[in-house]
Amino acid sequence: MRRRHLLFAAALPAPALAQRPDQAGRPWSPPTRMVIPYGAGNITDQVARVLIDVLGQRHGWRIAADNQPGAGGMLGANNLIRAPADGSVCGVVAAAALTILPHIQRNPRFDPFPELAPVTGLAISSSFLAVHASLPVRTLAELAAHARARPADNPVFYYSPGNATVPHLNLEALRRALDFPMQHVPYRTSQAGNTDLLANRVQVTMDSFSITLPHIQAGTLRPLAFNGAQRHPLLPEVPTMAEAAPGVQLMNAWMAVFFPRATPAATVDRAAEDLLDAVNSPAFAERLPVGTSPFALGPTELAERVRSEGARIGRLIAEIGLTPD
Repeated sequence: MRRRHLLFAAALPAPALAQRPDQAGRPWSPPTRMVIPYGAGNITDQVARVLIDVLGQRHGWRIAADNQPGAGGMLGANNLIRAPADGSVCGVVAAAALTILPHIQRNPRFDPFPELAPVTGLAISSSFLAVHASLPVRTLAELAAHARARPADNPVFYYSPGNATVPHLNLEALRRALDFPMQHVPYRTSQAGNTDLLANRVQVTMDSFSITLPHIQAGTLRPLAFNGAQRHPLLPEVPTMAEAAPGVQLMNAWMAVFFPRATPAATVDRAAEDLLDAVNSPAFAERLPVGTSPFALGPTELAERVRSEGARIGRLIAEIGLTPD
């Protein structure tokens, strides 16, 4: 196996790990391989590797990280579906592969519910609604009013790192809910869109925290709202989206652990115990990438999150008129 596919956490000796009993005294062997459907260095990969280390330190899991990038996470997720359903293989999958991509592919390879067993939420990232500092607005309500007042041939432009990405769908949901016009400009990368935003060729974004925060702190961008559950401690004066636009449901990028669907329920539940303990630990939270926080959901809560969010996103994609690839 290639070196980049292997990451062994600090662990107990093998005999102590084998057949370790669960709380009911049943034999229990944790997974030995974790499929990560993204390349090394991707934010989901970073979170997965933090998890592997913390599981090794707290519970003695010895687990290999298996990066399988491609098709926005669908390639690795599809391989996870076909992996042995004996508890030896789990995977960390990002929300987009579960709630967005199935709606925009002409022939989606899988539906997450029949094919994957939800185990545990891991981490979630939030974003700022931000505008170029020259735009004469300081609140979301002012942005909506300003956009309505602009002539049709000189609209407010917003960028995203591509069609059907989380920033694109969030800004479409927001402008539709508040009924104001903005023109979408999709880019191939966040870096390209952010370059044009800083040059004032586009004016608005809800790109990832790590992309926008440095420019907010530098005063080049102005934050209008934060799409998190609470105000962000670095910018406590910025309202949450719930405060700025009550009742408007947006999405966040999150990632979670799944098993192949046929994995025994007792194995899923037992794995969730150790995983939730790790996710709730200070060691996990302290090592997460900037802009992310723990997302501790159990199997039932995670299944409902995928189900409800996927349905809402599907309706939005249909309203926008995005066609399958």
